[in-house]
Amino acid sequence: MEKLRLAAALLAAGLGLASNAQAAKLTIWLVGDDKAPSVLKPAVEAFQQKHPGTEFEVRAVPWSDAITKYSAAIASKSGPDLITGGLSYGIELGSKGGLVDLSKKAPDLLAQMNRTANRGILRAIASGGTMYAVPYDLTVQMQFYRTDLVAKPPTTWAEFTAEVEKQRAAGNKGFMQQWGNMGWLGYFPYLLQAGGSLYDAQCTKSTIDSDEAVAALTYYAQIYTKFKAPSDSWPDIETGLESGSYPLAQSGSWIFTSLDTSRKKIEGKWAVAKLPAGPSGKSTGFIGGTTIGVTNFSQQQDLAIEFIRTIYDSEVAKQMMNAALKQGVQWLSAGRQDLVEFANLSPQRKEALLAQLKDAEGPPNCKGWEKSDDAVTRAIQQVVLNGADPKQALAGAAAKLNKALK
Repeated sequence: MEKLRLAAALLAAGLGLASNAQAAKLTIWLVGDDKAPSVLKPAVEAFQQKHPGTEFEVRAVPWSDAITKYSAAIASKSGPDLITGGLSYGIELGSKGGLVDLSKKAPDLLAQMNRTANRGILRAIASGGTMYAVPYDLTVQMQFYRTDLVAKPPTTWAEFTAEVEKQRAAGNKGFMQQWGNMGWLGYFPYLLQAGGSLYDAQCTKSTIDSDEAVAALTYYAQIYTKFKAPSDSWPDIETGLESGSYPLAQSGSWIFTSLDTSRKKIEGKWAVAKLPAGPSGKSTGFIGGTTIGVTNFSQQQDLAIEFIRTIYDSEVAKQMMNAALKQGVQWLSAGRQDLVEFANLSPQRKEALLAQLKDAEGPPNCKGWEKSDDAVTRAIQQVVLNGADPKQALAGAAAKLNKALK
């Protein structure tokens, strides 16, 4: 009887293992629109070739819903095995126990990131030696200009001011900013170009009220007060460039593709450049994008980590870039910045993009930033819209950032 029970138990265990092998499945939630799963398709197909039978459920999650849905999934311990999200998502969700610490679970991934990933993004997503999510894709602020209206792109703040004044004197409206307009993200590159920062290097206090920060905000404010740049949250940069009314503009590198596909009238009449350098001599731009991490409740953590390794494969990353282009999207691997040279871009755009990526920084990795960044935005808007004193406005923002640190 005991032998019969043992045989039955072994048979049941065997059937269970077979069932689990057949049921290997990865559920992935990608922040973005419905084109996001198509970009990931080459990685899915490459993974299935090495791991036959693995099933995938890939779902797009709108940016507006992402953090809420991810937090709910983590609280209920059900949902995706992998998620992509903003650069701060890893720290925010991981510090609460929601994501696997990849620095411990997959140190080889971190070693590869140190070799091939964008440095600015790595600084933004690492916290105290831990990394709960690794780079997925990137986009960076750049300067766009009409080559038939602007003789050469401004390389310094002084040249930028002179060019805007020249354009306005000629009857054009001058300059507009799209990504981050009138908010902390739009002000961020000016802050760094002036030699300032949001926090000190150890995240012990906010430095947003430094002399450099005040100088940066004073300069940034005149773009709106003196040069009358649009103050709405998302100006139409494509139309502004096409009409020529705004021959100078700043936005993210993703619009390379949208300008090519939707603004045929100015084909060959626009180009890109690094942002103008500030008093520090730097042309630092904000770099954004997404990261990818493994949920702590996933029953397929090892498989999920192996999938992340797949998206960093050279050929797979190139195929993902091409898949994005077919969807009219500019997708660049943040974990394989060394492959940007293979992107389907003109030599001029590629050269400018690579130059800006060498001088780019992401958001701070300090505690409480995600919940207090609006304090900086409010300070900017108080100065621009209400004429508040830059020093006092930034001092108020610093107090709120310091409170969040504690």
